[in-house]
Amino acid sequence: MKQWRTMLAGATLALLLAPPAAVAQRSDTLVVDGKDWVSATQVERRAFLVGAANMIIAENAYAKKRNVAPAPVSDRLTKATDKMRIADIEARITRWYEANPGKLATPVMGVVWQDIVGKP
Repeated sequence: MKQWRTMLAGATLALLLAPPAAVAQRSDTLVVDGKDWVSATQVERRAFLVGAANMIIAENAYAKKRNVAPAPVSDRLTKATDKMRIADIEARITRWYEANPGKLATPVMGVVWQDIVGKP
């Protein structure tokens, strides 16, 4: 069981670091924004979202193991996306950037927060 957790943590880290690392080479930043999102492939977008989801899952599991409340940000993200699929989240983020072409500097997680977490 311990090996499985180690492998999951390694895979999660790899997924999280891969898309931002590619972005960092292009723009010297680790924040993925709309310019990066609209130029990314569907696979890259979903890898970013899977990585973010895995970090939230790991954070929630850690809180549960320690018998403490999950971090408020993770808790709200989990509740807001509970019934959504990765494809739904990807499409919603993409639609937001398409509807707001002047806001491509907005970080992807900012779009998630204001368009998914902030709205039912």
